[in-house]
Amino acid sequence: MSRIPNMMIRASAGSGKTFQLTNRFIRLLLCGEAPERIIALTFTRKAAGEFFEGILNKLAKAAGDPAEAKRLAKGVGQQQAGPAEFCTALRRLVDSMGHLSLGTIDSFFHRVLGLFSPEFGLGGQFEMMDEFEKEQARLAVLEQLLANRQAKKKEQDDLIRSYQLATAGRNNLNFVGSFARHLQECHELLLRAPGAGLWGDPARIWPGGNPWVREKAELPDLVADWREQLDEQAFGKGLQNGFKSVADHLMVWMPGKDIFDKSGTLVKRAIAGMQDMERGEWEFKYGNSKGLNRPTADFSQKLARVLRYCIAWELELKLERTQGIHGLLDAFERRYDTMVRRAGRLMFGDLPLLLAPAGGRVLLGGKGPDRLDLEYRLDGAFDHWLLDEFQDTSTVQWRAVGNLIDEVVQDTGGGRTFFCVGDQKQSIYQWRGGDPRLFDRVEAFYSQGMGGEFVVRPLDESWRSCPDVLKIVNKVFGDAAKLAPFDEHQSAVGRWSEIWNEHKSAENRAGERGHSLYLQVDDKEDRWPVVAQLLEQLQPIENRLECAILVQTNDVARDLVNHLRGAGLGMPIVGESATNPGADNPLGMALLSLFRGAAHPEDQFSAGHVRLTPLARHLPAEPAEWQAALRDMQRDIYQQGFETVAREWIRRLEPELDDFGRWRAPQFLELARQFDQSGSRDIDAFLRFVPAQEITEATGASVVQVMTIHKAKGLTFDITIVPDLEGNRLDQVRNEALHTQRKEDGEVDWILDLPNKDICAQDAPLAGAVAEARSEACYESFCKLYVALTRSSHGLYVITTKPSGKSQNYAQLLSDTLAAEEDKPFGDEPAAARVIFESGDIDWVKARRAEAPKPIEEPELVQAKRGHVRLARRRASGHGSVVLSGAQLFATGGSDAVSFGLAVHKVFEQIEWVDDAALAKLESLRETMSGEAVDEVARCLADEALAKRLAKSEDDVQLWRERVFDVVVENEMISGVFDRVHLFPDRAEIIDYKSDRAADEVALQQTAEKYIPQMTIYRQALAKLTGLGESVIRCSLLFTHSGTVVEV
Repeated sequence: MSRIPNMMIRASAGSGKTFQLTNRFIRLLLCGEAPERIIALTFTRKAAGEFFEGILNKLAKAAGDPAEAKRLAKGVGQQQAGPAEFCTALRRLVDSMGHLSLGTIDSFFHRVLGLFSPEFGLGGQFEMMDEFEKEQARLAVLEQLLANRQAKKKEQDDLIRSYQLATAGRNNLNFVGSFARHLQECHELLLRAPGAGLWGDPARIWPGGNPWVREKAELPDLVADWREQLDEQAFGKGLQNGFKSVADHLMVWMPGKDIFDKSGTLVKRAIAGMQDMERGEWEFKYGNSKGLNRPTADFSQKLARVLRYCIAWELELKLERTQGIHGLLDAFERRYDTMVRRAGRLMFGDLPLLLAPAGGRVLLGGKGPDRLDLEYRLDGAFDHWLLDEFQDTSTVQWRAVGNLIDEVVQDTGGGRTFFCVGDQKQSIYQWRGGDPRLFDRVEAFYSQGMGGEFVVRPLDESWRSCPDVLKIVNKVFGDAAKLAPFDEHQSAVGRWSEIWNEHKSAENRAGERGHSLYLQVDDKEDRWPVVAQLLEQLQPIENRLECAILVQTNDVARDLVNHLRGAGLGMPIVGESATNPGADNPLGMALLSLFRGAAHPEDQFSAGHVRLTPLARHLPAEPAEWQAALRDMQRDIYQQGFETVAREWIRRLEPELDDFGRWRAPQFLELARQFDQSGSRDIDAFLRFVPAQEITEATGASVVQVMTIHKAKGLTFDITIVPDLEGNRLDQVRNEALHTQRKEDGEVDWILDLPNKDICAQDAPLAGAVAEARSEACYESFCKLYVALTRSSHGLYVITTKPSGKSQNYAQLLSDTLAAEEDKPFGDEPAAARVIFESGDIDWVKARRAEAPKPIEEPELVQAKRGHVRLARRRASGHGSVVLSGAQLFATGGSDAVSFGLAVHKVFEQIEWVDDAALAKLESLRETMSGEAVDEVARCLADEALAKRLAKSEDDVQLWRERVFDVVVENEMISGVFDRVHLFPDRAEIIDYKSDRAADEVALQQTAEKYIPQMTIYRQALAKLTGLGESVIRCSLLFTHSGTVVEV
């Protein structure tokens, strides 16, 4: 058997990346490698499914057809293999199906964490939160952080100081809103770069010393000294007035304010000429004058002194602000780690950071296995690594698997291999961490002769697109000289040129007809009508062709879908963009205002909105009766749930709903049902939940799909229309809160809230950072356009406005690379569009028209009888989401009692077995949890008998803490949470914490009796889950206030 080399494939769009991956996997199988020893990772479940399906299909065909076997054997480099060998490989693969590692990189991290969850202190239990749950968790932590009365004074002072620094110069009085915004923008950045030394540290930005240190003077004095020189200058009146305006502005200027607010052009000229000023040699043009203005050396040097002071002061604030943001985020993160992660609630972004912490910081409070031990144990699990879409791999993800792959590549015996495939030209996920430069670093590192052979192979032959489509791709991207004007700093163009090769159609497409067309319109509003004209001419549904219209944002997708649906095209138009069914329509917005009014009766905005909707006709007019109706609604919500209440209101409105409202009504009710399943009756939480829920319309084969370019990545269509390429410069940097400067290895070097680019231009490190950021933005813009232009197999239609010549945007790039000497009108009649470039002709659709599918005889449908009743759902436990009666809800202190009870549960949740370590941990919890709750738990544990009951038994015992369960009991689906279970081989004890306060022993027994139904259900549920008999399951109520245990 010939040795299988380690390999990196640099594949262009449509060149067969999945084909290469499946062939590699099959080759490994034919060489006798165990399927479970091969790990193949990609970025989406869809791609993973296609990969596995491709392997099965190839093996099945080769196993049953000698011709297919011969073709596949040649493709995988195993010419001796025949149908029998492929059949054997298929059987081994199917037999190992339950042990395969073919999936997403996130699922791999999830699996690893599951294997090592006890070592991470998760007790084998953790759950992955979605985006909505993550935001709610963040808000809960933020609320707890700000409301914590037990915080030490130093911690409070540090938090306030950090906030003051973070908002310096912003005059932001909205603490919570500002803090939440920093979390949204920078929390993930903190996890990737936790070290305080990376945030606003002048020593990292300027290793040779900070050149921008303010002199010991006052700015107004410096300005006044410079202004005295103004009258001596031979300036015209306009220039004199301009400098006076600048002086007046700088007299009162402070960092954080716009230094260019007055005579901005003049200030920019001055800052740009600072070096000449300091030498006394400044000369500049101003206004329409052709001559140069030459101020005196004294004037120039004093102005330079003023400007240097301003820049130093501005940078001083930027450094402090960056440090303040880190302080805020760090305080939040410590609390978040305790309250959310240690409770087993994780995000997928947490997983690689848990496995390979950044900067030495360890999540989960420092718990976790030794990394070398973890990697040693994982290294023995896999011999062959296959990575797809490698250009989208982040530095954080690579850090988590890099050492494992290093071991594979260094294996000199040839028994282990590494294979990766990707396309740096399709790197459109840099905004979420994808690092296309990782491709180059890995190639350079592994090509140094680390042991085994490392082969790099380009693939530029397209099996997707015909020559007419590729002609436009080659013309746009093939000439570096035409790309250069769009990349001011030339870094992006240089990188692009290094990886670009001319695209050619493979043998399956080389002889096929197609059509590519670039159209320009005068106004943006003309683009959608031109799209409609193209659809009318192409008739993709009638010709049974897959058609996609690609845009840049979800908002544009929705707008275009609405336009095309109203254009009377007679073909289904489906938007692939996410929509908010609970809040994107008048019915949903009205219901949300009604619910908001029920929760906040004094909310005049919600009341005003409700009065403007048909809901008002079903509510009393008198204010007192109005308030009473809302209180009744609040009571109904707590007693019946959101779905029942919403359904009743929708029933009342049904005669007045339009078609869109009738369509959205059941979707709103479905969201209410989903929220009810959580057991919560928190109206504010419901109001946050509904607008956050997104859906994507289902698509079928016979529809025109409208989607974003990002969503189209990896897909192929017969026809692609690209009508949304408007925008600013291609090197326009994303509006990010902080700039992250990276080292050559991709790790963070420093982080700073950058000042204005004109100020940055005066400092070499900052100017370099700005230049690099703009080149990165330009490179990503090239990638996005490349993805858009390479989705089509036969028809590519691009529409932009006519470029103005002032903005280096997509329209200008397309015009520069595609424009011929003359254009012509689009269509037979005068139209709003002009043809700028064309290859092929629109008649290609006739040649590509697929045969009509043969009719399938409709089967006779037989009414099926339901064999079971739909299970009712009931929640057994009360502390996960509390349901209160009206009397409890409005009783004085009722909500505080509930909050206290939840806090006590949270503290007990942190206690495993009661011992000295647990008591010490209890004291440390005062920093992050309610002090009163900690005190209550401490009193309980001070009771010797109770502490012994919660201590670890000498018998074989398993502990469950806060274990969620769903189990069917007597035709009901019961959901609940066990507070604590001691599970022995032959018996069990359920302990449920209760924070009720009883006046005496009689009252305590009466209170305990109320919980007998709940504990009976708990006993039944545990019996079902464990197989134990109910008679050997003991149920105990631990009343925390009195420290009393009552058996029930």
